[in-house]
Amino acid sequence: MLFDKDRHESLSKSSWKPNIVEAEIFSIIDDIQGSLLPDACWPTHPLDAESYPKTGPKWAAYAGAAGTIHALQILSGYGYKISDLSGLIAVVYQSFLKTPDVSVEPGLQLGELGILMPAILAQPDDEKLTKLVMRCMEDTIALPLYEITSGQSGMMHAALALYRKTAKAHWKDLYLKGAKSLMDHWTQDPDTGQWLWQSQVFGPKRHYYGACHGITGNANILLQGADLLPPGYTEMIIKRTVSTLHRSAKQESNLANWTLCTKPNIDKLLVQWCHGAAGIVTAMARTPVIDSPEAKQLDHLLEQTGELVWQAGPLVKGANICHGTSGNGYAFLYLYQKTGKSVWLDRARQFAMHAIEQCQKARLHYGQGRFTLWTGDAGLAIYLYHCITPEKAAIPGLDLF
Repeated sequence: MLFDKDRHESLSKSSWKPNIVEAEIFSIIDDIQGSLLPDACWPTHPLDAESYPKTGPKWAAYAGAAGTIHALQILSGYGYKISDLSGLIAVVYQSFLKTPDVSVEPGLQLGELGILMPAILAQPDDEKLTKLVMRCMEDTIALPLYEITSGQSGMMHAALALYRKTAKAHWKDLYLKGAKSLMDHWTQDPDTGQWLWQSQVFGPKRHYYGACHGITGNANILLQGADLLPPGYTEMIIKRTVSTLHRSAKQESNLANWTLCTKPNIDKLLVQWCHGAAGIVTAMARTPVIDSPEAKQLDHLLEQTGELVWQAGPLVKGANICHGTSGNGYAFLYLYQKTGKSVWLDRARQFAMHAIEQCQKARLHYGQGRFTLWTGDAGLAIYLYHCITPEKAAIPGLDLF
């Protein structure tokens, strides 16, 4: 088996109904706005409390107030009536510095940068804020991480988004500094021929494959900014990445998945955004189209991988993006954008209906919503909107700011 059946559940039989989807988006927005606490945060969900060693409110983009504010910012941009809470970021930032979710760090999902992004998106010309954001970005470059959560590639997503939004050269320069750091530390294993980064995340040093900490996540952000890189880089990045994916893939009956990392004693076959098949698809589906054997090989591999996500089914961990049903649903939306095949959109929408049921059941079970971007309802609301308007689909807080 290329996935663990115990991590998945049977797909809901509910058919796609846009009115139900819209109603759930409104319900989530109302729940988030009505649950804001006086100290600029939201009640911590029991599942998020279990994930962190420290008690108390959460502030970072991943599972804290900053991510929720950013999600509302995105939904407001889509036309939903939402109060602008970007002014609360100053309070959120100072609270994070005093009592961080994990530790005080500069990165995107768990650190300062992700907290400051909603503020600078609202005030891109604020010089003081710009200097602070630039300092956070600079601080990620020398870290031995080479991944999205806290490292260079997460910073690069933010820098590239700000450059595309403002055309200001300093954001481009920071993106390129991150790209140089990634390229300088991308090495080929002499035994396997695989091109990998050694990422020191949460302590251990490992060579990951997935979208969050691994080769595909890094290749994605390098390719998204390919127009800023030297000539020939696009072909080289695609060749290295596809070769590595092909060599490392676990394949069976026209399906494909990858282990967590190269360590032989860690052989988990997850099907999530953060690790495994779903994230491999979202990271690589937007690869620039070029006429090469590797590009054709990638197209076939992505179809196999997307099929595995479908056959595995929704995740028991809930409706969220990082390791839940919405994140896996984004794999279908990205494949729909890439191929135009309606089967992928239909599958994304079926996952959306299932995710709605998961969210509603969890709300009843825990007596509250999960007010977070990556692990909870705020991210789900954006995914649901993208299932209605699939041409806009992009993972929030990463491919979408």
